[in-house]
Amino acid sequence: MPNIRKIYIAGGSGTGKTRLSRLIGEPTGYPVLELDSILWHHPDTGERITPSERSSIVHNEAVKPSWIADGVYVNWVQELWREADLVIYISVGLRLMLWRVFWRHVKAELRRSNPHSGWRNLFKFMGVIKKSYRSSEIGNIDDDEDETLSEAKIAAKAKQQEHKVLRVGNNPNIDEILAMIADK
Repeated sequence: MPNIRKIYIAGGSGTGKTRLSRLIGEPTGYPVLELDSILWHHPDTGERITPSERSSIVHNEAVKPSWIADGVYVNWVQELWREADLVIYISVGLRLMLWRVFWRHVKAELRRSNPHSGWRNLFKFMGVIKKSYRSSEIGNIDDDEDETLSEAKIAAKAKQQEHKVLRVGNNPNIDEILAMIADK
């Protein structure tokens, strides 16, 4: 593997992508991009970001000398998958994913900082996670416009990029990952 300066962390909701990106980002100094933050709302206006704005943001990030991006996405982040020196694919069981999403939601509710507040939103989202996890639909893993969102699609994209993929489970060894990055 070449010098590891660009890292894409992929996996379903509740797998620990954001936590891992922060744990790697802090000691390396690499900037962290949470893809959920650019999918949903424009940071200045709070309005939904258009696909062309999203593409522009992704391109601007991809050409930077170093970064860590994390997300469940395949279609509109093709450039990040291509440019990454290392893809960390986190795969955990459905129960753990749902528990983490539930607990994250409860903590955000208690802090009154939940951008998706309400129990109805939580259970709807958990239904989406279950469907995504159980779906075998892959769609076209190389098409920016293919909106298929499933664990199977993420796994298929990781398999396509397997020459630069590190597969991890529930508790990835941060020290080993940091050593791998430092060695390159």
